[in-house]
Amino acid sequence: MADAARQEQMTFEQGYEELKKIVSDLDRPDVSVHDMFEGFRRGKGLETALREYLCSREGELTEIAEGKNLPSFEIVAPSAGGGEQSVSAHRQVGVRDLQAAPISGEVKSSEDDLPF
Repeated sequence: MADAARQEQMTFEQGYEELKKIVSDLDRPDVSVHDMFEGFRRGKGLETALREYLCSREGELTEIAEGKNLPSFEIVAPSAGGGEQSVSAHRQVGVRDLQAAPISGEVKSSEDDLPF
């Protein structure tokens, strides 16, 4: 049980891929009882860590959706040199276009994304 106290580090993506592999392995009919228990133990540990990571980031997503702590930008007119592109080549975006396609502030729950 000394290994259980050791904490592994991995990215969310690595953990999620490993969790999917564990679920796939546990679905095999020839899995031994020992491998089933160890896979289930590791899978539950990964599931817990992945959910905790997502919960910690959810607050940050809510702030972004509410317009808090965003980077600052200054939008300037195009330069008067030959760098301007014709309107026929690229559609110009107007204020009406921006209002018609707002950025959604909804934070999607990712509970359904985890296989456990």
